[in-house]
Amino acid sequence: MVNVEFIGRLGADCEVLTSAKGNPYLRMRVATDEFKSKGERETAWMSVTYAGDRAVHVKEYLTKGKMVQVRGTERITLYTTKSGEPAYSRDVIADRVDFVSTGQQQKDEQQQEKPKQQPEPEVAKVESVPVQSTVTSDSDDDLPF
Repeated sequence: MVNVEFIGRLGADCEVLTSAKGNPYLRMRVATDEFKSKGERETAWMSVTYAGDRAVHVKEYLTKGKMVQVRGTERITLYTTKSGEPAYSRDVIADRVDFVSTGQQQKDEQQQEKPKQQPEPEVAKVESVPVQSTVTSDSDDDLPF
């Protein structure tokens, strides 16, 4: 058994399938790039199977071109092609699939969500995050505000 972890892009939208026992699972194709000398790039394709409750719920977010990080177990299957040539396939049974977004992806997604308008002046944006107080007291007298 070989454990693997890699980051790549989805080559197509994921598909939801059902096992013989009636359990849903996702199948996806993920492309990973290896950069060689002189700027050459070699792409390897991995077939990934991801089962479990979370798999079906994240399907709508796992669309073609999205970057994902996959952790799981690799399974190599040897077979013979129709022409009689030996070949192999590399499949991954995923334990975990996480979304990975780059700064450019976030900008692109934000631009798609905004209607086309006059360009906004550049202003630092601060997101407010609700904070849950952990102060417990019987009396309001000892609160700092």
